[in-house]
Amino acid sequence: MMIALVILGLASSGFAYGLQLTLTVTQEDRTPIPATNLSARELETVRNEFGVSKTAPRTIAADSIVTNPHPLPGGVSGQPLRLDGTDFTVVRTVQWLPGGTGTSPCDGGSAVTYPSLGVNVRVSWQAQGMTKDVESNTVLTPPKGTLSDVKGFIAAKVQGADGNGVSGVTVKVSPGTHPAVVTAADGCAVFALSSTGNYSVTLAEASNPGYVSFEGQKTVSKPATVGNGTIQIVPFSYDAAATLELDFQISDGAGPDYQKPAPLPSVVLFNPSLPSMGKKKVPAGQTTVTGLWPFPDGYSLWAGTCNLNDPAASGGTRADPVKPRPGQTVTAPVVLKPVKLTMNDDEDGGPIANTEAIATIINISGCNEMQFVLGTTDANGLIKSALPYGQWRVSAGLGEMLVDVTANGSVTYPLELPVGG
Repeated sequence: MMIALVILGLASSGFAYGLQLTLTVTQEDRTPIPATNLSARELETVRNEFGVSKTAPRTIAADSIVTNPHPLPGGVSGQPLRLDGTDFTVVRTVQWLPGGTGTSPCDGGSAVTYPSLGVNVRVSWQAQGMTKDVESNTVLTPPKGTLSDVKGFIAAKVQGADGNGVSGVTVKVSPGTHPAVVTAADGCAVFALSSTGNYSVTLAEASNPGYVSFEGQKTVSKPATVGNGTIQIVPFSYDAAATLELDFQISDGAGPDYQKPAPLPSVVLFNPSLPSMGKKKVPAGQTTVTGLWPFPDGYSLWAGTCNLNDPAASGGTRADPVKPRPGQTVTAPVVLKPVKLTMNDDEDGGPIANTEAIATIINISGCNEMQFVLGTTDANGLIKSALPYGQWRVSAGLGEMLVDVTANGSVTYPLELPVGG
């Protein structure tokens, strides 16, 4: 009997688990149904609001993106809509379509047919730790005469580092009291204007924190001239900025007794698309670099801004680039070469003990003079430190020597100089 009860318990547990799993899967399968209903409800509500007056289309278009605008009975505007124990988020995006079609207005010609309003509704919810969603779209055309005061349009086309449209960017047009417009999924933001003439289209840091232009500017403006019955397309390159945390490393397995120079060297970030011959210079001592355009092919880095600091100029190759994505912070290694020096007095040949050693770049082609404190020599005149690639004059008291640090792996001390040499 005991054995039978154990077998029955195991079978019951398996049956209960299977039943629970079946109920969970069934509920997951049914969840898109209320989401689709909420999407249809939002579209129908917008259709009704669209036709109540001649000013309604302009009013709806003024709010280019809204979240949970129409709560369920007993709900609060802006809060998720709860159905069958699940919270749903409804996001409605609207966009003028001057060409009268459902394609992006940023990709058409300059001529304008009778404009319509594109409406996108996205309903999302959480299921098993994942975000799921359904989308619905429609095009609403105002009655003739409703937009008789609209003379022309401006379409801001915002593209990211990958060449695709960037959604969620706030765009402003001046002069005038035009409501700001948020870019849709295609990166397009359209303004219906009641006057022709000259305008300024702006992507501002205050409205888009953390975003930069291709040139690294946080706020960027471009002119636009609007003619009667036309649409002026204004392109922008604008994306979430990347950040690099510089990690200065001493190569060749140098032990902890090797110390980094002070201050930490300046650094070059290289990408062929950057202005100034593809180089961006980071000042000495700075370890965090913000506001970077997230190039898909990334940035190569090396310590020092002189021409000979470039590893490609001293027998080596540049390190593989680091590739931060838009809005991402990544660690970027900056390699320094270990140097082990014994400083001797040039007059009597004895060791120079307990003396600060200073390294100065010899060839300053492409940069200003660089100088570092390598540390203090020990009782035997020995010091272990690190330097960027290049040729250096190291001095400590009455001792001085040349050091050649190359990227091909060699570090040589080719010549000892007399005092004042």
